[in-house]
Amino acid sequence: MKLKSTILFAACAFTLGSASAQQTRVFNITGATAFRASSNNAIIELLGGAGTTEFAFTGDRGIGGTDRAIFRGTMSAFPGDTIIVRTSWSGSTAGIRDLADAASIQFLTLDNPVSTTGTNLGQSGNPAPIFENAVARWSFSDVDKLLSQRPNAPLAGGPVGVVPFMFLAGQGAPAALNNMTDQLHNTLWSTGQLPISFFTGDTSDDTIILATGRNNGSGTRATILAETQYGAFTNVVQFDASFEGSRTDPYPTGRLLEISEFNNGGHPSNSGVRELLTRDARDLTFGGEPVKALFVSYLTISDALAALNEGALEMTYNGVAFSAENVKNGRYSLGGYQQFYLGANPTSEELTFDVAFRQSIPSTLNGIDAIAIPDMNVDRFGGDGGPIFPQD
Repeated sequence: MKLKSTILFAACAFTLGSASAQQTRVFNITGATAFRASSNNAIIELLGGAGTTEFAFTGDRGIGGTDRAIFRGTMSAFPGDTIIVRTSWSGSTAGIRDLADAASIQFLTLDNPVSTTGTNLGQSGNPAPIFENAVARWSFSDVDKLLSQRPNAPLAGGPVGVVPFMFLAGQGAPAALNNMTDQLHNTLWSTGQLPISFFTGDTSDDTIILATGRNNGSGTRATILAETQYGAFTNVVQFDASFEGSRTDPYPTGRLLEISEFNNGGHPSNSGVRELLTRDARDLTFGGEPVKALFVSYLTISDALAALNEGALEMTYNGVAFSAENVKNGRYSLGGYQQFYLGANPTSEELTFDVAFRQSIPSTLNGIDAIAIPDMNVDRFGGDGGPIFPQD
């Protein structure tokens, strides 16, 4: 009996020791909304792939358009461990600031239910999302940290892809409103409005074109302002508008109503821009007076393609239409490198995750709204907005 008891105790001790060796490791990522769809796809692939990785997200735009998500799976780099990756997308320069300052920001808690098909929290009868504040250790950015509020922060990292953008005109725009130039952009965003004749040449049309866009924490905005030579930190004038229905309604539902002034502010995410470009603008007013106006702005390619299906009008940039080939060959220059930064003083496990995640990204990019750097035929020197040269 004594020998059997000793064997039984040893077996229990081994089992408990093995269980305690297994860990749940949590990695928090913030930053650019422009890259969230590609990043979320890469996380799913890294943690086991579609149908294996469990995840949950907030909002009504799917996993590609969510602002908060949580993923659970495994990684070969951490055998036997449960890996949790949480994302909280706020914008490029806002993400760099929060990473550099070790600021606590909103993430989904580990208590939220996840599934291999994706649990849309707060939708379709699913439980409401539960949040907590935590510190992010990585941040995606559409722009180099030198164009952020923390240019000297000791962040490690570099480019993991190229992200193009597109200018669009709002629903109901005439076919002639189809091109944006650097000169038109700089005049429009410095004043907030221009007669439509500046774009179309039709002086009989009294429509006013209104600028809208992202807030000054957005890397998308900084990229656009750098590319057009306007100045990444230069103030802009932008407008917003109220509309029928709520922000949870499908994008084409409900007319635009009353115009309001953003001034140098803007939308916290691309969804706000898309809402203005895809709604009927025939009943707009400003200060209670009727106004004949259309909104013009920029979006990531994934949001732009969705907006085109919902009534927006594609605009070329300096006379060149967007295509993946035009981006790769340097003819279409409206875009920038997607940077991935790691915070200061990383742990060994953070460095292990960092290497594995970076390696997983190129194969998950779709080559349209995010292009792998090895697929590019040109390089850009001097950062975003810099000259484009053929690769050596």
